[in-house]
This record gives sequence, structure tokens and C-alpha cells, in this order.
Amino acid sequence: MTQRLQHRPLPRLPIILAGIAALCFSGCDQAQPVTYKIPKEERVVTMPTMPGASAPQAGAPAKMGVLPGMQQAADEAGKIGYTAPEGWDEFPPSSIRKANFKVTDESGSAEITILTFPGDVGGRLANINRWRGQVGLDAATPEDLPAYTEGTDIAGHRGLYVRLEGETQSIFGALLPFHGSTWFFKMLGDTPTVLANEAAMKQFLDSIELEDHAH
Repeated sequence: MTQRLQHRPLPRLPIILAGIAALCFSGCDQAQPVTYKIPKEERVVTMPTMPGASAPQAGAPAKMGVLPGMQQAADEAGKIGYTAPEGWDEFPPSSIRKANFKVTDESGSAEITILTFPGDVGGRLANINRWRGQVGLDAATPEDLPAYTEGTDIAGHRGLYVRLEGETQSIFGALLPFHGSTWFFKMLGDTPTVLANEAAMKQFLDSIELEDHAH
């Protein structure tokens, strides 16, 4: 299933402070109930409209609260295209998430999300350590990175693939610097389910297309 979102080109925005980034990644990037009201965005979506637009869909990732500037950055980040692997349930984009998926098997479940932020959001190591904290792993040093990261190409740009295996929760994801912004692609969920979907996650990353105004 392929999806296209239409947005205006990204304007020049102030770089989000590292403190805001820490708050966002430790809380906003996890599915949990919130009370924020998120205005509807205008999109062109090739997938059928999901029922229950006025209330959360059963099994759908929860909407996230956002801080000033984050919603505008997400809305104007440009078009994204992808092909969803078989077995992934796709939900409409919500809040600052550019895409939402969920996969469930006999071992548990995992959510797959795509987000984008202006700047480097604190830097590569800081972002990875936020993810490590989400799955119960200790903070890493720069010397540790080769043990669980590797270079990867996404939409014709060089990014970093990250593999974080925790005792009960794990993350497979990627960080992509892209013309002054950073895109985050993340699968977070029960360790057996995440491990079983690594090939699908890499296939998904290979399918990503981003609108590139610099070329």
C-alpha cells in the first residue's frame, strides 16, 4: 500500500532546543493517552479513509501532544511515499507523526512511526540514547555505536540504522539527516515481535521516498 502526503515546502524555522527534544522523545513519541486537541491537516491519501475519525480507532496508535513549532514543522516537511510491508496495519497520520503502523503476532505487538524535526534534535548520540532509555538500556558512548548501528541509504541520502534489543521491549529504527532536518523511522514494541519484523523494517526503509527540493 503506497501513500502520498502533500505539504508546502519547509520554511526556515528556529532549531528546536535540546530540552524540547528530550521532552518530546521521552513522552510524545510513545503511544499514550493525551488531552491535546490536534487540528486536522489537509492531505491526499490513496488508502481508504479509516472509520471513526472523531474517536481513536481500535488498536490505533494514540495521538501525541506537541509543543509549539513541532506541528508546523511536521505539516510543512514535504511529501513522503512508501510501501507498507504485508501484515502491517496502517493508520492515518496523526499529530506530528507522518505515518503510523502497527503489527501484531502471537508474541505481542509493535508500532512503527515516522517523524521529522528541524535541526539535529540534540545530535545522533543523544537521540539514540533516548531510544535506549525507552527499552531499558543504559546510555551509550560514541565508542559503543558500531556495536548496534550501521550506515544505510534512505531516499538517496545516507542515514544510520539502529538496532536496540532490550529484555522485553526493542527498537529497530533509522535516523536520517535531510537538508537541515532529521527524519526518524522507528519500530518499538515487544522484543519477539520486533525481532521477527527486522527484514520487513529494512524493506520498508528501502521503499521510502522523500520530496527533495534541493535537487
